[in-house]
Amino acid sequence: MTSLRWTTLWGAALAGLAAPLVHAAALQPAQVYDKVSPSVWRVQTYDVDGLPIGIGSGVVIAPDTLVTNCHVLAKAKRVAVKHDKISIDAKLDLWDPPRDVCQIKAPNLNAPAVKLGDASALSVGQNVFAIGNPKGLDLTMSAGLLSSIRRNDKDQIILLQTSAAISGGSSGGGLFDDQGVLIGLTTIGSITGDAQNLNFAVPVDWVKELPQRHAKAAAAAAAKAASAAASAPTAVAAAAPPAVPPNVVAAAVTAPAKGGIEDVSRLPYASEQMRDRYRVFLTRPLPRAFVISEGGKWYQAWGTKVKDPAAPTDPGARALAECEKLGAGKCFLYAVDDKVVYDKAEGQ
Repeated sequence: MTSLRWTTLWGAALAGLAAPLVHAAALQPAQVYDKVSPSVWRVQTYDVDGLPIGIGSGVVIAPDTLVTNCHVLAKAKRVAVKHDKISIDAKLDLWDPPRDVCQIKAPNLNAPAVKLGDASALSVGQNVFAIGNPKGLDLTMSAGLLSSIRRNDKDQIILLQTSAAISGGSSGGGLFDDQGVLIGLTTIGSITGDAQNLNFAVPVDWVKELPQRHAKAAAAAAAKAASAAASAPTAVAAAAPPAVPPNVVAAAVTAPAKGGIEDVSRLPYASEQMRDRYRVFLTRPLPRAFVISEGGKWYQAWGTKVKDPAAPTDPGARALAECEKLGAGKCFLYAVDDKVVYDKAEGQ
């Protein structure tokens, strides 16, 4: 190689090393809080008699628009968003129960929208901040690290694991980076005494994909309803229910039937905790199995290596055996590897 070419390459390398890397300076925690707390609201739900039945959190992403977890809205007949002394009635706008992401509209909502980030640009170890309403304590902030980025077998990001504390009432709140950019919706906190700093959020990308996924699901539901109406007698068709039930979130979250492996809304006998643990199960390696019981308990197992020589090596058999020990009614295999195997008829 000629000396001239060496000189050219060496000069280019030095120029590249000398080029400054431009990174926005990290905000102090107090600055992050001041920036985004006006955009985090309490979500209060009420029953048919107007009595409060639950609380969660929501994040403003556009004028008069908030996102939250769908399970926060389940069984609600009325929804209100609250901040300080302000309370505004809200209505369901877009929904994606399989991902547990819903959008609500609150007219005349005087609150700034947060900036939406990109989960693919995140790094394990970076500082993150969770803001929500744990146990009804409005606008509580916790700090931690992004502990892990959990992916499914298709290498898609489905959970962000963080050491920032998340408790009941924070569901649907925001997980932010050190610029105050929304990177996830907080959804799962530690639920057992032996689990510490083990909390999760769904990625912000699911918020950005919500309109398209909602439109696709709504079109499929409308087509199905139209097909059913066309094949039914005229009188029956006229009395057919609408394609989208009035309480669509409650209906979707509680409907037990076979569905996609990642559709947490289809879990029968499910509590919020069961759905949370199922999301974690989806990040486990194959082979794996998830078992549910009539009493609302669950057990998961994965891998073929066992500590107890007498224990089955098959994850499904192992999970069933452990579930039976819980004494919470009959146990059923719900999912094995990448397939939902639960039979609705058998579970009734």
